[in-house]
Amino acid sequence: MATMPQGSTLCLEATRATLLRPIYPRYTNRYGTLHGGRLAWWILESGSMAAMKASRGYVVLGAIDYLFILSPGRLGENLNVYSWVIGSTRHTLDVLTYATAEPVGGGEERPVSLSIQTYVAVDENVRPREHGVEVRPCSLEAEALTEIHRAWLEERRALVEERHKIASDTSRLTVPYHIESYQIVGPDSTFSLHNVLDASKLFYTIDQIAAIAAIKAARAPVVTASFDAAVFASPARVGNILRLEAGVTGVGRTSIEVLVKVVADDPVAERSATVAKLYTVLVSVGPDGRPSPPPVKPVVPEELQKGFMERKRVREEKRRKVREIIEALKSMLYLV
Repeated sequence: MATMPQGSTLCLEATRATLLRPIYPRYTNRYGTLHGGRLAWWILESGSMAAMKASRGYVVLGAIDYLFILSPGRLGENLNVYSWVIGSTRHTLDVLTYATAEPVGGGEERPVSLSIQTYVAVDENVRPREHGVEVRPCSLEAEALTEIHRAWLEERRALVEERHKIASDTSRLTVPYHIESYQIVGPDSTFSLHNVLDASKLFYTIDQIAAIAAIKAARAPVVTASFDAAVFASPARVGNILRLEAGVTGVGRTSIEVLVKVVADDPVAERSATVAKLYTVLVSVGPDGRPSPPPVKPVVPEELQKGFMERKRVREEKRRKVREIIEALKSMLYLV
């Protein structure tokens, strides 16, 4: 087991948090595979646990890298979710989370998903706090994760620079097949901070409204394939009214890209702010649950379709990098 150095320095290996979740029927779709929103929920739950453990206090999600569903979790399998804090700055902790599935009856774990998240250390009033923790590798196996962290710091900079712009733009989306829904943030949507909407629950809601938009546009069942990188621009609190919007922004042979926007409104204080805005990709499936062209192909303007094709190219490159990261992670699973 990796030992923990003195002072405020932590071995990267010692920050690991592990979550085990059996995949029950209530977590699956009609095809017996795990809902994408539920998977994202558990990934963020594990990630926040690792960040809270390392920082010794509350955290909120600040940003997330692409989250790909590489292989679906299936009914009856156990989902293992591993998280490591791979780096930190004065107020933030960056976490890498890797999910695998154990086949029914035993066998080798199968990669399901991987994502990097940035958590902001906060006090009970959700104000950023200095956590005083430095994370560094204490083994050769962990060295590769520090390189991954450096690359993520560069990528997240562009996301963070858009934070204030996103938060202040509460206008409605102007996209085809637009749908809109409202929810009140209740205590059941919180995690460690009793009055703040937890990002894991929010992702579950984002997945649901994205799926509804895709199903209505394509007139076919869909499954989630991925969530794009996003910054969480402003917190939503208990009592706020969430405005959830979604619409189709691009289509492939079986894939449907949906843009989702979440705005939190405080009717008492008469102010609102955008919580998050991100693209999701869903796949139309046939009766056997396999990818299949939808009976109705959604029609989107040429300009939107061009943007979709560029984002598709970026996703394909990011997906290749995820496979490389998984290879680097395999040795980490045995460092306990």
